[in-house]
Amino acid sequence: MKKALTVVLLFISSYSFSQVDLLKAGDRLPDLIIKNIINAPVKQLEVNDTQNEKVIILNFWGTWCSPCIPEMDNLAKLQQANAKNIQVIGISNDLPERLRKYLITKPSMLWLATDTSYFLYQLFGFASVGHSAIIGADKKIIALVNTDSVDQKMINKILKGEKVLSSANIKEPAINTAEDPFGIDSLTDHSFTIRGYMYGVQTMSKTPNEGPYAYRRISFFNLCISEICRDAFDIHSPKQMIYEIDKKQLCNFDDKKSLYCVDIVVKPGDKDSLLPLLQQKLITALPFAIRTEYRNMPVYILKQKEGVALNMPVSTAARSSYGFSGNGYEGTAVLVTDFAKNYLTNELQMPVIDETGLTARYDIKTVNELRTAQNTIAAVEKLGLVLEKSERQVKVIVMGAKKID
Repeated sequence: MKKALTVVLLFISSYSFSQVDLLKAGDRLPDLIIKNIINAPVKQLEVNDTQNEKVIILNFWGTWCSPCIPEMDNLAKLQQANAKNIQVIGISNDLPERLRKYLITKPSMLWLATDTSYFLYQLFGFASVGHSAIIGADKKIIALVNTDSVDQKMINKILKGEKVLSSANIKEPAINTAEDPFGIDSLTDHSFTIRGYMYGVQTMSKTPNEGPYAYRRISFFNLCISEICRDAFDIHSPKQMIYEIDKKQLCNFDDKKSLYCVDIVVKPGDKDSLLPLLQQKLITALPFAIRTEYRNMPVYILKQKEGVALNMPVSTAARSSYGFSGNGYEGTAVLVTDFAKNYLTNELQMPVIDETGLTARYDIKTVNELRTAQNTIAAVEKLGLVLEKSERQVKVIVMGAKKID
């Protein structure tokens, strides 16, 4: 165990994590100095300072994480109500400039610091942001928890010295193997596999765009069946998912037994039918019924802003690519229809229908200072586009009980 080290947070990023066991409840915290606190009476905090008898809550979050914002608001209320006994420090990978802009929009009593190296985040082994490490006055870790579980009842238990159970999702050690997770080799002509949770594999989906499986394979790892069906049926908004059975039967990320891995490879001549063939396989293999239909529902309509020039150049790139996060969207040679469907629908949690009439491929970039619907809409307007609320008939997936013949 090599935990007796001094860490200057934000400045030491080359330390080998293989040398240090992940910190857990009951461990004494290393001699951490959290630097670059941007909005506190102090510029740095020595966490193990014995003169500081407060309980410290290290909350890992980001301005790009929409569920984190209400969690930070809740922590701010708890900080105010328990100012003599606790100190909450929000640690994110945001640059200081971005945090200062956040504070202009949302002034906060919470101390904010940046960890662009992810050092402390990785030291705890958290699987995602939205988790907190609670440090007692004795400088030992009381618990590692989901931030949304931190409330006054928990604070009271901590101050009374009562036990608090850890609830954080800890990242599993990655499985290092050159073998294909589904046992597929380059000679495989076609296949379909559905199986349970894979340990040590990141939750994701992927479709190769080069190599022997280019555009004729799609793989899903450790996802809810409902999420897999959304991709398979080209549905991008959760509002387009209709449940006639208990949703928890289909999706519970806290229960690994409800997560699945699915892989399909189609024949080279069938690559244009990849999704329809996947749909057929899922309908046959799954123990519940899936059907598609059209229903009238609220949507956003994407249009050109009248009298305003487009602020997105027609692309000269030969290949299309895109990526997005809570910070915004960046795409090269993308269709406006795909920008609306893949990005805007995801961010606004409502179907977005492209009625711009634009058919060229564009280089599109947006920036969000804070991940909110209002900021996303404002970023779209900077492109020379506008979003209007309306109603339309849109495709939905209905998931229900399968009839037994």
